[in-house]
Amino acid sequence: MKKTLLHILMHNGRLLERAIEEELASSGLHHGQGRILINIQRTSGITQAALARQMDVKPSTITNMLKPLEQKKLIKRKTDPKTNRAQVVSLTPAGTTACSEIQAAWDRIEARLQKHLPQDGRAGLFQSLETIVTTLGGTLPTTGEAELENKDKATAAITPAK
Repeated sequence: MKKTLLHILMHNGRLLERAIEEELASSGLHHGQGRILINIQRTSGITQAALARQMDVKPSTITNMLKPLEQKKLIKRKTDPKTNRAQVVSLTPAGTTACSEIQAAWDRIEARLQKHLPQDGRAGLFQSLETIVTTLGGTLPTTGEAELENKDKATAAITPAK
């Protein structure tokens, strides 16, 4: 089979998904739930619609993803008092604890990846991956300001925001 960029990216995506699933197995969360909890943590009090846009998924997908997190008491939803319609999502104390576990799992995977990437090639790799994201119509993940103060830009560019 001919090597293609598409094939290697799809394969990498699946391997990353599996690594995250393995790291999160003891928490009872799957990779998508980890991603959504971290996004809620970054923007507590976010509406479900804004969360869907932020994660590049349909609003109905967010609704379905939030149900088990609410049942596990990791998040709480309430009607936005400004609109009396929109649902505002925030973490519970248990959700905040789960985010710490998720971030630790992501950090372990990040360390494995960084260990095998040459330092001088990282910035170019990050830039190329960001170009792929925007070419496919996605949005680049944001990184919290505090994180940028603690890490160099190349590393912060691929580290999930806290």
